[in-house]
Formats: sequence, C-alpha cells, structure tokens
Amino acid sequence: MTINIKPSCSKALLLCLLLSTQTANAGTESWQYSIMPYLWNVSFDGTTSSGGNDFPVDVDYSFFTLDNLDNVFSLKFEANNGRIGILLDGLQAGYSDDTSNLLFDARLDVDLGYLEAAVSYKPAGFSHIDIIGGIRYIFIDALFYLQPVITPDRTIEEHHTWTDPLVGLRLQDTLGNSWFYQLRGDFGGFGVSSDMAINLLGVVGFSFNKNIAAELGYRYVSIDFKDDDFLYDVSMYGLIIGLGIHF
Repeated sequence: MTINIKPSCSKALLLCLLLSTQTANAGTESWQYSIMPYLWNVSFDGTTSSGGNDFPVDVDYSFFTLDNLDNVFSLKFEANNGRIGILLDGLQAGYSDDTSNLLFDARLDVDLGYLEAAVSYKPAGFSHIDIIGGIRYIFIDALFYLQPVITPDRTIEEHHTWTDPLVGLRLQDTLGNSWFYQLRGDFGGFGVSSDMAINLLGVVGFSFNKNIAAELGYRYVSIDFKDDDFLYDVSMYGLIIGLGIHF
C-alpha cells in the first residue's frame, strides 16, 4: 500500500492553514487540540460517466485484504476553546474495478479525496451542539479503459477539482464511565460546484485517559458532481475507526 499527497492539494491546504490561523487568534480561553488518524472500511456505489459511457461503481474492500484498494490516507485535526472550534479533515483513497459483458471489457481507476476546513460555533445555552460552516476541496482523477469486441480500444482520462461550501450541525456528549458519542451531519455543494454533497457521521468513543481516546462509528458520504460530459454520482459508506491523541 502506498501513500500519496497530491500536488493539487497544496492550495487547499494553504487555505485550511490560513483559516486555522485566523480562527485561533480569536478568543481568550485556552485551546485544546486533538489529532486522529482513522481507517474507513468504505464501500462505493453509484455511477460515473465520461464521453457518454457509463461505468457503474460497485466496489467493496476490506482493510484486512486490501481488495480494490490502491492507496489510502486519512487524518483529522480539531482545536477548540469552548465556544469556537477549528475542524480539519483530509482523505485520499484510490480504487479500481473491472467490468465485463458480451460487448466490452472495461477498467475503472479512480483516485479521489478531499480536504475540509470548517469552523464550529457553540451557541449560548447549547452546551452539546455545534453549528458548522466551512469549505470542502475535492479532487478526482479517473481513468476509463474500454476494450470493445468490435471497435478499437479507448482510454479516457478525467481530472477534476472543485470547492464546495458546507453547513451542518454536530451533537456530542458523554455517556458516563469514560464513554462518549458524536453525531454530525453536513450538506454542501448547493450547485456552486457539486449539485449536492452529503456527509453523515455517527461514532461512539472511549477515553482511556485524558490524552488517548478511541472511536468507532459509521460514515456516509454522497457526491453528485457534473462537468460537461463527466458525471460522478457516487456514495461511500462503511465503518470508521480511529485513535485520537488529545493535548
């Protein structure tokens, strides 16, 4: 398994860092930080198309077998001072899939990911609810290889990047005896770039001490993006597990 950080992410990363710096200067309370690498045992479902050719996506993989998984990197960071928080999240995943029928053989290779920068705000009187607003930079590199029975082989490459606004809510609280939970939902796109982007997350966590905590949950992400004759209408969903460091 390889880990790649795309050069095209640099502008979005700089924007994330700028947003973090400006927000961190606000407020006078002490800041607390957490960083968490995580694994997302994701399945893909939906449709991609290019040049009038549809490529159904139905890929399941396991981190134990690495089926269909070419590379993966995921990390999230959070800083907060009680009322105001900074949320950074990054994911890159590569997958491939083969399709065969009586008319053609096809192969789909996709490298996709996102960088997210958001600010959370806890309204007065709502100690467990955060309002979230920010941006999500998304990139997709797709290669479609067609080997028809009659016509010559075709290779189609697509490279797309775009930035979506996002808004949402997060609910988090303790369950007692070192247990806690978090529910988050946000929506983006709104026709700015994607027609719609949905991100839903539910986790249960356990704090081993004040510095180490583990989380287990379920995440669902749906992206509906169109650009000329390119369509990416895909849902990603599956269990997510992470180990966080708090300081």
